[in-house]
Amino acid sequence: MKNLKLKSVVMIALIMGMSSIIYAQHDHSKMNMKQNDHSMMDHDKSMVKLNDKNLTKAYIHYTMIKNALVEANSEKAQKASKMLVGILKKYGKANDIKKVAEEMSSKSNIIDQRIVFSKLTLVFEPLLKDNIVEGEIYKNFCPMASNGGSYWFSNSNKIVNPYMDKVMASCGSVKEIFKSM
Repeated sequence: MKNLKLKSVVMIALIMGMSSIIYAQHDHSKMNMKQNDHSMMDHDKSMVKLNDKNLTKAYIHYTMIKNALVEANSEKAQKASKMLVGILKKYGKANDIKKVAEEMSSKSNIIDQRIVFSKLTLVFEPLLKDNIVEGEIYKNFCPMASNGGSYWFSNSNKIVNPYMDKVMASCGSVKEIFKSM
């Protein structure tokens, strides 16, 4: 009888120990997911502030899309595109951008996303150029992207190309810097 009680106590302790390990791993994986969402913004360290809070949020989502494309993560790019569409609905002054962002959110292939991203950059430029309150936006160009080259914006003069894979991540150059007036 004593032996049976001892075995029961050991089994219960073992089960409780395993449960706490499983719970800790589950909780840790949730934390990693949240960190991964923030890592989409890690490529652009300095903050840019525009003259409207929703426009600033829209630009942040643009950089999240760009960073996802740099990582060749089509799922993140699609998610960030959907978030951009939501912010642009609140902003209300960017119908052209919203249409392109909606097109982007419908794409799940990284090559298609990069093509649409080039369009997104072109329609986004007029809203960025004269609306910066704080920070700088670098307009970069890659001559090897798409048909004759493509532009993208970043918060850094360091070239991290969203159109090329890791092998050519530094392909491109800064063509213009947008600053607050």
